[in-house]
Amino acid sequence: MSESNIENLTPTNAQEKRYKQGKLFKFSRAYKQAGYAALLVILLSLYGLYFCTPTMTTYPKVFTIEEGVSLKQATEMLKNSNIIRSRSIANILVTYSAGDGGVVSGTYILKEPHSVFGVVKKITTGDFGLVPKTIRIVEGSTINEIAALFEDSFNSFNADNFIALLQSRGVEEGFLFPDTYKFLPNAEEDVVVNTLVSTFNERINNSSVIESSVIPLRDVVIMASIIEKEADAGSRQEVSNILWKRLNIDMPLQVDASFVYSVNKSTFQLSLEDLQDESNPYNTYTFKGLPPTAISNPSLAALEAAAQPQETNNLYFLTGNDGEMYYATNFKQHVRNKELYLR
Repeated sequence: MSESNIENLTPTNAQEKRYKQGKLFKFSRAYKQAGYAALLVILLSLYGLYFCTPTMTTYPKVFTIEEGVSLKQATEMLKNSNIIRSRSIANILVTYSAGDGGVVSGTYILKEPHSVFGVVKKITTGDFGLVPKTIRIVEGSTINEIAALFEDSFNSFNADNFIALLQSRGVEEGFLFPDTYKFLPNAEEDVVVNTLVSTFNERINNSSVIESSVIPLRDVVIMASIIEKEADAGSRQEVSNILWKRLNIDMPLQVDASFVYSVNKSTFQLSLEDLQDESNPYNTYTFKGLPPTAISNPSLAALEAAAQPQETNNLYFLTGNDGEMYYATNFKQHVRNKELYLR
């Protein structure tokens, strides 16, 4: 710029122009840029130190926040598990984002690294990251069969522990409700027991048929477990009436399903020795009355059939080779049905 142009500038502008062209300004600007760079390095270091996920963690990472733990205990567990770097930062973020709500108890899975912000968001909203697994318990399953089913389906489930837990809580055969359930893939024995028992209680309490029955619930459950094995959908109530009638006239129940439960033999495998075995309390040919316990976990339909049988004149029944149910009012007619439909 020529001297004449500089002279046309106001004194203030001219001085500013000369200052910006001077060494002092250039030094000051370089100093500020270095300061900004240093600040950026410090901020990035602090972010990496306190906010990023520890690099030593392998994924997927599963962790559990137990019910009733404090925020301090939860974040201490996360730090000790190498999930977060700073417990203090996590405490501040949880308090800021959730307030008095705190953390949500449960089991979580991290499939990839998360910053402390991501971890806090999950544990304050209950975003467990686990996809529930569907499992179906077939009507008439036994406790042992249910235990084996869950052990085969869930890695963290132990069949022996499940059975022991039921025994310690006094839960008998027949009081687990067969249904289709959804459980998290890390489901353990206590969660399954609580769910199956509470579902049974809920279904029983919601059934007006069972609630209005004068028959004791335990007897209903035992009878229903037999009906589940001996009858089909169209014959449950009639079979129920026949079996209750036998009890009322002091006649043995004479059902084969109890042998499947006690000695693992079907109708066609039973021997005369089995039928006369007085050491087997589930032998309904030698012992009158109901078996000591249920022989399966029955459906609601079987439970309601046991609670409210359908009146009939029949005293005998059998399932023919064709799958149909055949009834008889007397033993002679029953023998005839065997000759016609079981040969």
